[in-house]
Amino acid sequence: MIKQLMVKKLLGLGVLVLAGYCSQAQVVISEGAQLVCTGNFSNTSGTITNNGKLEVQGNFVNTGSYSSADNLDSLLLTGAGSILLNGGTATYGFLSINKSTGGVTLSNNLNVGSKLHLTAGSFSTNPTGGYVLSAPLTAEFAFGSGTSIVGKVKRTSWVNGSTVAFHGADLTVVTTGGTAPTAIELTNIPAADPTGAEKEVKHYFFADVTGGTGYTASVVFPYATSELNGNAAATLAPWYYSSGEWVAKLTGNTVNTTTGRLTNTSIAAAEFAGKEWKLADPRYTLTLTAHLRGPWSGSQMNTTLRSNNILPLAQPYNLTPYNYSGTESVASIPANVTDWVLVEIRKPSSGLPADATSATVVGRRAAFILNTGSIVDLDGVTPLGMDISKQGNSYIVVRHRNHLAVMSNAIASNETGIFTNDFSALENVYARPGAASAPMVLLPSSTKFGMWPGDPNMSGTINGVDLSLIKNNIASGVTTGYNLTDINFSNSLNGLDLSLTKNSISSSASGSAPVAASNKETMTHVPN
Repeated sequence: MIKQLMVKKLLGLGVLVLAGYCSQAQVVISEGAQLVCTGNFSNTSGTITNNGKLEVQGNFVNTGSYSSADNLDSLLLTGAGSILLNGGTATYGFLSINKSTGGVTLSNNLNVGSKLHLTAGSFSTNPTGGYVLSAPLTAEFAFGSGTSIVGKVKRTSWVNGSTVAFHGADLTVVTTGGTAPTAIELTNIPAADPTGAEKEVKHYFFADVTGGTGYTASVVFPYATSELNGNAAATLAPWYYSSGEWVAKLTGNTVNTTTGRLTNTSIAAAEFAGKEWKLADPRYTLTLTAHLRGPWSGSQMNTTLRSNNILPLAQPYNLTPYNYSGTESVASIPANVTDWVLVEIRKPSSGLPADATSATVVGRRAAFILNTGSIVDLDGVTPLGMDISKQGNSYIVVRHRNHLAVMSNAIASNETGIFTNDFSALENVYARPGAASAPMVLLPSSTKFGMWPGDPNMSGTINGVDLSLIKNNIASGVTTGYNLTDINFSNSLNGLDLSLTKNSISSSASGSAPVAASNKETMTHVPN
């Protein structure tokens, strides 16, 4: 141990090199001078006054006194190999890390005052230890090519309007409006699992915010191609974890697939503060099969409406009660299409099927139902793709303009982003306890089940009103066209449409979706 060491710049470079282990009782480094320790440096109870440069190539431990005038000091961590950094309670004006191999790991919290330069090597705040690197918003952070910090970084003395780097040049935050936070701490752990077994990029983020209300945060999230985990980079969205579920930010996103950065400019204070964040492609794949009883013709459904060029080229569910404003349309109807259907993903916060009303829809899209029962995307071949706004166990609902809707039992969320359900099997369909009928009807000459036919007024209940609509259209000479009262899709209104509807009424048909939550005493199987 050297009890007292004075390093001054008198002549030449003013550099003093100490080989091996350095344990000091008192060190004074004057402005312009440099002390180099080629091994570990330890100051457990002494005093360090550093107005120059202290370069250490091994572990750096300071639990004693450390000070400098006007943040003029520099702590340089260089050399090869992995080292530990314990800066104690001191603030280091300029921390420079330039490791030819290996890197730096914190073994205590660390405060940086003016500059942090991570030129080369790895730098971890040791997130399993809970350590934090803190620096004021005004501190200059600079990063060499391919470098970034892993763990927790806190920027203090926060103000609105400044774009501030945290873990790297590609992880920044700027806030505007409202009352600015006083500090923002971000956790960044590449190649790590976010909470839950959901569709996700393998990268963990967390935002811990002190103070602030009503502001909007613009955040740049980095990702690596190796972390994508099957997600499509071009359509990534940020998600935040709230009340046990992942919620997507589907607007305000810009993705740069070349640099591996996603920017969202519209994160509200309540969404940002205290939330875990991740990236994921919101597009889910739905592999679904269902049948409509009306057009069933013994072994499959008919395609009469298509062959007569009656099917509309644009989705037909932009009317009450569906009120769906989707822009799905095609130049021509693909082969084997029976009709359009509307597919919904519902996720009630309670997780209970009776609460899976239309108010809980997290994804919605019009699609084609083929004569085989497959529900497909607009190309008539591929499974339906749909963007969702919340992840988690969900219910899938299939709705049709003159059949009663059906709803699945709960379908477990998964990392692949694929939901599968065969509605032709009764066990795969939600059935409300005490309902007057099964949620679907057995199809003639088949072991499969189909959706109850005969609801041309789209009320969710089949009754005399529906019969009257059919009779009135027949009586007024409306016999062809894309008509709600054409229950069997024959392009002809006649007694067969009445017969199908009467059979549903006599069977006390109840689809698979309860009516509005405010009127549960008249609930069918699918909530409205």
